[in-house]
Amino acid sequence: MNKKFFLTGFITTVVNLLLHTAAYIFILKDVFRSFPPVSEEFSNQLTRPLDQLIVWAMVVTSLSMGFLITLVMKWAGTNNFVSGLKNGFVFSLLFWGSVNFGLYASSNHFSQTAVFVDYACSVTIMTIASAVAAWILGYRNTNQIQND
Repeated sequence: MNKKFFLTGFITTVVNLLLHTAAYIFILKDVFRSFPPVSEEFSNQLTRPLDQLIVWAMVVTSLSMGFLITLVMKWAGTNNFVSGLKNGFVFSLLFWGSVNFGLYASSNHFSQTAVFVDYACSVTIMTIASAVAAWILGYRNTNQIQND
């Protein structure tokens, strides 16, 4: 692991977090409200309000996801945006398929509609974040060429 890997991990974290936040604000929030799996009262008991979020845990989960994406792109040998899209799409389909459909199968966290919309949003976001990670990992400064 070198400076480029850590820089890529941090940038990927920010890209992934910002895209997920935007997806929630502009799409998922309304979908979750329109297609609740349980009563609003029960759902409110399970979900923390914004003013009660545990910030350090959000930082850890965001960094973990950003570095997971970066590590998978590095292991896959991606070195440009297009290869990141391709490999990221496959990784995203499998990762979010496991998470979303596992939660749908075993809990009342999602309605069927919400699980498919969340799956589409999450796959799209992780695919884009993977492409960014691949592009940065493959970027070569003309003054200094390194082997990672």
